[in-house]
Amino acid sequence: VGKTAAVPIQKITGPEGSGMTGFVIVDLDGATAADGVVRCAKKILMDGARTMARSRSYSWALLGEQRSGASAAINVAPPDRDAGIAAFVDAVAPRVAAGELSIDAGKGVGQSELAALQEVDGRSKLRVQARTGGTLADELTATSAVTAAAVALGGLEGRTVAIEGAGALGPALLEVLAAAGARVIAIGTSAGTLVDQAGLDPVTTTSSWAEHGESLPAANGSELGADEVLRTPADLVLCGSKLGLVDHAVAAGLRTQVLAPIGIAPITAKGLAVAARAGVIVLADFLTLSGGLHTFVADPTTTPDALVESVTARTTEVTRAALDHDDGAYLGACALAEQFLSTWNDELPFGRPLA
Repeated sequence: VGKTAAVPIQKITGPEGSGMTGFVIVDLDGATAADGVVRCAKKILMDGARTMARSRSYSWALLGEQRSGASAAINVAPPDRDAGIAAFVDAVAPRVAAGELSIDAGKGVGQSELAALQEVDGRSKLRVQARTGGTLADELTATSAVTAAAVALGGLEGRTVAIEGAGALGPALLEVLAAAGARVIAIGTSAGTLVDQAGLDPVTTTSSWAEHGESLPAANGSELGADEVLRTPADLVLCGSKLGLVDHAVAAGLRTQVLAPIGIAPITAKGLAVAARAGVIVLADFLTLSGGLHTFVADPTTTPDALVESVTARTTEVTRAALDHDDGAYLGACALAEQFLSTWNDELPFGRPLA
């Protein structure tokens, strides 16, 4: 397989008259394989896509894999959406079949709409094995996020947690947090925030989440705004609804010990600086989200239980090392990723995965 650098940015156009445009960004020069997600909306900017690709590259580096992150977009208005997605699939299918690129569904795209790509994707099929709380990838992502937070807090037994922007990952997060002994007191979605200081019951909340999705707060009688969750006092805040969510103003209002991303680059550079001055431990998104990537490189005969153990062990090791860094956990994780990247790149990529 040739280097992905041959097509660092692939531009895509849809059927004549559709107005659809798209692109695929590959982050690292010299990788033989790249992967990431594709999002679909009226307008997706390249800067955000580059950040997403960079975050994935750093996740792979923490796992010791010489792979590049990628990020793709389909810019199209609703009337032409289906044709736009079909045009995107046709355009990238040869690269996927060649083994140089893998694309999964992101915001605005259903996984079934990428079925033609999945059929020729050579990665491990473990990514589609389902377990309670969602897919196996969901469980492993929740495991890495919760494990990293547990290491930062010295354990989660009895700790309070606020969750923002978990989306489909929510049920798996509730399950893993409950197993760790944590008490989820707040859940925020785009529709509002549900708060219960006594702790939300994980079984009934998971069921309600599966039924109502983003409407969870309103369905449970909450009238609190969506941003209220980030102001809720809690030992741990898990957040990630969008890039740059936690800017310097939001960071100044955080009332938590640890901020752990469950989405790509939810904190800005200024937000990180403000949070650090306030004594908040900010974990790196490319660390907390790395668990799900294990499904792409594992031996297909590996059991889910063994994968959970592997993710827990690797995340614990990396988080401890990052926390020991003089400049804090986030920059510590950057240093670890960049140390590995330097072993196979002549120059480090410019810029870290911060919004």
